[in-house]
Amino acid sequence: MRQNEKMQRYKLAVLVSHPIQYQTPLFRKIADHPKIDIMVYFCSDRYVKETIELDLGISFKWDVPLLKGYKYKLLPNLSPKCFSSFFGQINPSIVRELRRNQYDAVWVHGYASLTNWLAFCGAWVARTPLLIRGESHLMNYRPLWKRAIKRAGLFLLFKGISAFLPIGSLNKVYYQYYGVSDDKMFLSPYAVNNEFFSKKYHEIYHKREYLKKELDIHRELPVVLYASKMTPRKRAMDLLRAHEKIQKEIDVALVFVGDGVERLTLENYTKSHNLKNVYFVGFKNQTELPDYFVIADIFVLPSTDEPWGLIINEAMNFGLPIITTDKVGAAPDLVKNGENGFIYSVGDIEKLASLLLKLLQEPDLRENMGKRSLEIIDKWSYKEDIEGILAALEYTRKN
Repeated sequence: MRQNEKMQRYKLAVLVSHPIQYQTPLFRKIADHPKIDIMVYFCSDRYVKETIELDLGISFKWDVPLLKGYKYKLLPNLSPKCFSSFFGQINPSIVRELRRNQYDAVWVHGYASLTNWLAFCGAWVARTPLLIRGESHLMNYRPLWKRAIKRAGLFLLFKGISAFLPIGSLNKVYYQYYGVSDDKMFLSPYAVNNEFFSKKYHEIYHKREYLKKELDIHRELPVVLYASKMTPRKRAMDLLRAHEKIQKEIDVALVFVGDGVERLTLENYTKSHNLKNVYFVGFKNQTELPDYFVIADIFVLPSTDEPWGLIINEAMNFGLPIITTDKVGAAPDLVKNGENGFIYSVGDIEKLASLLLKLLQEPDLRENMGKRSLEIIDKWSYKEDIEGILAALEYTRKN
């Protein structure tokens, strides 16, 4: 019986650019599943060792295990400019790997590198079903001629994909736009390690007052949290200016976690405009972030052109109401307007200020929205990911 069960396991290959702190816990979960035998191929060892992050202007590596608990292989990358563009990943050995190992399916993350296309070709030659998962959406404006070329190319590519793993509503609409039928799509929600963050929440909540004191924040002062890169796309200045608008009406602390090219601009604006209770704590690694989530009362992500925004998932695991924009990919699925937060039009600083003021003046509303965040994120986890992946694998086996 055990031998038969072992024979029924799906032999799944996964191709991703590099070990990512959000994905590797999922790979461990899949590796523990009795129905899936997973092998992960990485195009680079980025962030496993000390890596310079140009957006942040710092060098770091993630402080959580990235290569434990599942089978993996680091593919030799022949690109002279790793991660520069489409040609930043050139790993021709993926073709040999797919032909030699005869997988039941190959899951490729995205199509934006040469190695992704080598994997497509390798799978087609080996007659191996292809699964695709990515972060694409239709929110970005492109000229008509670019849209026409892309539509023609992706329509042909997607004809050769056996099943799709949309990460959320906007990603599903994207695939539909390019001719993918609903029966070939299996939701694989963009999730984080809920178990890790939930455990941290319960472990350190009692330290909330102590952690606020460490930052010299008064224990009674509500905290608005921003945690992301400080780059133009993230629009951190919108939040700072909204804070400026409300500071005469209510006392509140604004904590910026992160680094980047705009940090100095934000700090200078804070000083020149004499803004009170604004804290810049710099980049914080994965195990350090929970300390900031636990002192927060509201989480804000004011980005434009945000494919998803997994930091929202993390914040929701700490029972926080969310304020974000209509240009953040996670918003339609995770932020239920008026239930666990608010969605506003990107760049509308007046609206952002009014939403902040509403939540700050109504602690009961904040508490109820935080509880709703916990309920929503509980159903947006690695468990649902594996269910979607298994459904896709079963579909490819039957078709």
